Amino acid sequence: MCFATSECKRGVFETQNDIRTLRDEFPDQVCEELDAIWAQIKDKAIELCPKESGALASSIELESEGGSGKTGVSATTQGGEFYRNAIYAGNDETFNFDGQPTSQYVLAVHDGHMLPNGDFFEGTPFLEDAVDSFEDELNSIVDNVLNSLEIGDSANPSTYKLGAEN
Repeated sequence: MCFATSECKRGVFETQNDIRTLRDEFPDQVCEELDAIWAQIKDKAIELCPKESGALASSIELESEGGSGKTGVSATTQGGEFYRNAIYAGNDETFNFDGQPTSQYVLAVHDGHMLPNGDFFEGTPFLEDAVDSFEDELNSIVDNVLNSLEIGDSANPSTYKLGAEN
């Protein structure tokens, strides 16, 4: 999950100040809410993951900055980062019954692959589907925080601009 902003009819300096303000005032409570949603997304991904040996499902991890998605990265000319969370599956430490690391087959399971006879095996995009199943909750949290910081555009939820356009 990421928040993205861009300069729109304003100068870089003003946009950078808006990003800094957003980063500095991003409420800790919102980070906690987002962290809780991401934990649910991980659980949903495990539930949706196909299970033959269970190794792939057990390799699903949630990667957060310091235990929470909140970051301390400063604003730059290009943008600012103040929350980061990622979910991934497959690694070289978790093996299936055949001794194959999950990193070697996660993409084939998730995205699909060609079979020896030329047919295509449809994948099961369990990570994507897990995130999609919480899209409304994620958008609601983002809408609420940006509106509370008076950055949101209530007429167009989930479409935001920083500062006023000239």
